[in-house]
Amino acid sequence: MSRRAHRLVDELTPAEGRFLCGVLYRSLVDTPPVSNHELTDYLDVSGASVTGMSKALADEGLLTHERYHGVELTERGNRIARALLWRRCAIQEFFEDELGFVPPDDQAYRIAIELDTEQVDTLGSRVTLPCDDHCEAADRADCELL
Repeated sequence: MSRRAHRLVDELTPAEGRFLCGVLYRSLVDTPPVSNHELTDYLDVSGASVTGMSKALADEGLLTHERYHGVELTERGNRIARALLWRRCAIQEFFEDELGFVPPDDQAYRIAIELDTEQVDTLGSRVTLPCDDHCEAADRADCELL
């Protein structure tokens, strides 16, 4: 995976990144496409929010959205979501190894999206991670950190 995906993460809003990660997670738990209902439950947001974000991210080429069918990540959206999940994992591992506690997923995610690529790389280089620079999980059972 190129560092380009990490640079693209730097351009996401926190809500966009969270949404992409939610679609990836739900895709790994169950077969895509991911329904709006699954995303409203998983992300704890309204149906209108899911619909609006789905359309916006589809316009950016990060996922495909078919009304009443659901969403699927595009190859680009998948790369970006996996880069973001790797960032979250790097933050959690750094906190655990260096500070003795693991921040919850939502806190680690917020830190991961606020730091730029170089900052996350610096933290990630100080710990042992299960994946090199992106999440490599093929399904939910592949990674306890997912």
